Amino acid sequence: MLPNIDETTVDTVTLTTSKQSIETSEVKSTAHSEPDKLPIEVEEIHTEAALAGKVQVKRQVTEKIEDPNPLLLDPYDFEHCAITIVYSRVGDQQASISVHNHKDDPLVKTFPLVEVPLPEEIACVIEQLLEIWPDSKVSATMVLMPQEEDAERKLVVSIRSGNDTPIVLAGLASKFPLSPPITTLLEELKELLPARAMQKIEKEAQARSKTNARTTTGKALSSTPSKPSPTEVDGKTQMTLF
Repeated sequence: MLPNIDETTVDTVTLTTSKQSIETSEVKSTAHSEPDKLPIEVEEIHTEAALAGKVQVKRQVTEKIEDPNPLLLDPYDFEHCAITIVYSRVGDQQASISVHNHKDDPLVKTFPLVEVPLPEEIACVIEQLLEIWPDSKVSATMVLMPQEEDAERKLVVSIRSGNDTPIVLAGLASKFPLSPPITTLLEELKELLPARAMQKIEKEAQARSKTNARTTTGKALSSTPSKPSPTEVDGKTQMTLF
């Protein structure tokens, strides 16, 4: 004989089995419909360095550079600075001689031609130019170059007629002997160099003080707050009776 089976129990078992089959089919369909997803890598963004870069401010430190002493760059020493001698014809009987150092005022004197003969090489060039341009002004500029250590001093000569292209000669100063009146003028200039050096220092100091005064005044004016107009009080317009 078959055991008595309750209909309710059978229904429960049937429902449970059907639910399990439905869940299994859903799981399988989900597994087939959704492909396997790859793991997503999350990149960490470090903002601390960027923020630090924004916060940090580079400060430029300006170093105060002192101007060099002009006497060291171009010394007022007769042997170690350029000395310029200018010879110019004045008519047919006279010659003007000027000597100067740096850009200072020259010492100028006029002599008879016979008293200031030039070295032969220079005189020959001047005579040739006068033959070509008899009415032109012919001049010779002679520059004693600064002496280099133990080497002999050099002389550079530029001879020209008017504004034409000059003829340049160069060599040792001993090859261009100068007349006594010219050497006397050079000695006078040599004695004046210490006093001229002091004048140069005073001019440089005055120029610096004027520049510093202008800079200070400009800074003071830029830092002074502007006064409000009399018709404005705390940003409001004050009404006037007149």
